[in-house]
Amino acid sequence: MTVSDLRCDHCARAVPGPADGRRFVYHPGRAQFRDSSGLLCVPCWDELAGWLGPDRPLRRCAVCGETVTREQCLHVHPLEDPQTWRLCARHAVEFLNGLHTVEPKLDPADFRFPGAG
Repeated sequence: MTVSDLRCDHCARAVPGPADGRRFVYHPGRAQFRDSSGLLCVPCWDELAGWLGPDRPLRRCAVCGETVTREQCLHVHPLEDPQTWRLCARHAVEFLNGLHTVEPKLDPADFRFPGAG
């Protein structure tokens, strides 16, 4: 793969170089499910960061403030920064379904985090 083949995972815009995009990681609290191949163009990253907010509250969804546990939320963070935003199931589905790389799309009514009882 060459740099010219890279596309934003949200809008599919070409990301020609490192300054034009942000790499990100997401996982449901378990290392074996970690995906570190996320890429957003700068405008989509800025939109995501605005949606998530400036704070990264511990044990709370960054969007709605719902209490979450480590393995019952989606962790999202820039590749170079290990501090995560956490998303509850509803907002995790919204985030994941907004990525072109997630197929098939998740059904919010049936979505469960891995390891859920």
